[in-house]
Amino acid sequence: MLASVAAQQGAYLAKTFNRKAKNQKIEPFYYNDKGSMATVGKNKAVVETGKFKFQGIFAWFIWMFVHLMLLVGFRNRLVVFVNWSWNYFRYNNGLRLIIRPYKKKGKID
Repeated sequence: MLASVAAQQGAYLAKTFNRKAKNQKIEPFYYNDKGSMATVGKNKAVVETGKFKFQGIFAWFIWMFVHLMLLVGFRNRLVVFVNWSWNYFRYNNGLRLIIRPYKKKGKID
C-alpha cells in the first residue's frame, strides 16, 4: 500500500534536487491518492479509485492489469504473466505459514 506514495515521493525528491541545484524555490509535496486495490483470493479482489468501486472477478482483472503495467519492461511483464498463468492453472499456491518451535511453559531443557 506504500508503493504509490513512494513513487510520488521519489519523483518529488528528484524534482526538488534539480530545483535546488538551480537555486529555484522548492515546492511542497502533495500526495495524489489514486485509490486502493487488494486481491482477496482466487478470482476475487476489491478496487476503489475515486468514485469507482469494483469487486469480484472484474476487480481481480483490473488488479492484475495494473500490477503488470507498473512493472518495468516488456520481458518482466511477460515473465510475471506467464508465472501467474502457470500458478493459476496448476493451482500452485505457495504455503504461507510461519512455523516457530514450540516449547511448553515450565519445562526446562
